[in-house]
Amino acid sequence: MMRKVIAAAFKSKGKRKMKRSELIYTMSFDLNWFTHEGSKKVVEEAEKEGLLKGDEELQPTFDLDDVELDNFKPDLSVLLSRSVTDRIVEEIATKLKKDSREVFSMVNKKQEELGGLVSFSVAALIVAKEAGIDISSYIEEVEKEVFQ
Repeated sequence: MMRKVIAAAFKSKGKRKMKRSELIYTMSFDLNWFTHEGSKKVVEEAEKEGLLKGDEELQPTFDLDDVELDNFKPDLSVLLSRSVTDRIVEEIATKLKKDSREVFSMVNKKQEELGGLVSFSVAALIVAKEAGIDISSYIEEVEKEVFQ
């Protein structure tokens, strides 16, 4: 969902780069999705997830054209409470152009193939790697989740 939020904000302006303040303004006032503070949190989270790069002028780290936005309206509470597994599944779905239910099924199948010896999040990492996704940004977070 975070990828869709970022893509929708940039697409709404027809831009590939925006100043931080303009991105926050776009989400809060132009699109009327979040409060100003909520929009700031979304931008910070997107940066943490590696979806945005830059300092004052931000740009997505992914191709905006790969994101479909049919009648998209985000939910801030869901957006800021997504687990690492949710984010991995979302990235796999985007990369493979599949529905998230299909990806959950793929991850479940991988977990079964491994005899249930790995957690769902580790199985998701394996599926992501097999799909050609760079998983390095997820490893530390999955490790914390698994060994908590």
